[in-house]
Amino acid sequence: MVTITQQENTLSFSGDLLINNISEALAQLETLRLNPPLTLDFSRVAEVDTVAVSLIFEIQRQFHHEHAQAGSVSVVGVSDNLRSLMQLYGVDSFLLN
Repeated sequence: MVTITQQENTLSFSGDLLINNISEALAQLETLRLNPPLTLDFSRVAEVDTVAVSLIFEIQRQFHHEHAQAGSVSVVGVSDNLRSLMQLYGVDSFLLN
């Protein structure tokens, strides 16, 4: 199970962010407002798989669709596992600005 909470311009993720609960995460995202400057905080995520990287890209896509002139999305609280997945796909320098 994953939970996404919003505190001003920060989305905080907690629980497990896995392929079997991505639909739940996407449904939660639909109820939130993505306002700049946007920060994604993964410090309370226990387990991740490759869907976590895809979710970050989807959030960035939605954010830039709504705010074309906004800066980048900040990603913080990245676990070693999530960082490893980002490095595996060669997107760590892009996502961890």
